[in-house]
Amino acid sequence: MFLFRSERELDYHHRDVPRQQALQRGAFDGLHADVDRWLDELDRTPAFSFDSITQLRMDTWSRGRVTLVGDAGYCPGPAVGGSTSLAVVGAYVLAGELARAGGDHERAFPAYERAMAEHVRGSRAVALSAAKTLIPTSRLGVSGLAQGARLISALPAGPSRALLRLTTKSARLYNSMTVDDYLPSPTASGGRVGLAGDPGGGLGSGFGVE
Repeated sequence: MFLFRSERELDYHHRDVPRQQALQRGAFDGLHADVDRWLDELDRTPAFSFDSITQLRMDTWSRGRVTLVGDAGYCPGPAVGGSTSLAVVGAYVLAGELARAGGDHERAFPAYERAMAEHVRGSRAVALSAAKTLIPTSRLGVSGLAQGARLISALPAGPSRALLRLTTKSARLYNSMTVDDYLPSPTASGGRVGLAGDPGGGLGSGFGVE
């Protein structure tokens, strides 16, 4: 996977693969003999994908009897982590609000958006920070990222996961989300529950109410 920054929006059509490959070569040509060798594989690869790391921001995720969940409504950006956790939390909250509203989507959808607003804002902020870390802007930053990755990979699994949880903003955010407890209980009238997240890939879809 090749990741690079651009000072301005790149000019290309999503179906123009030769143009996309030319942009990739322009960003990495001549950096190192190994990199040039990897770029040569562009002419032979059976699978090539080129896209931007983009956040999805809309004023509302609902219209009529349809609402969106996960990346379809509030993608924090691919490659920066958290999409799956945010989608799972969103699906849980949507189901809970629909149950609480007795299936009335006109009450449930706005409540769902209000309950998710803080989680989505936090996810967007963490994603922007993660993108800066993921794609350093200096040689020092690249060296620090590489050395950190080597350190984490050299540690045993337990300490490695603990270090990631302590040092990664996204891990701290997604592991500390709290939502309403929508499940009926004979001994409790409600409360808040925590959902432990695993920052990872994307998951998103639209839900319609009949």
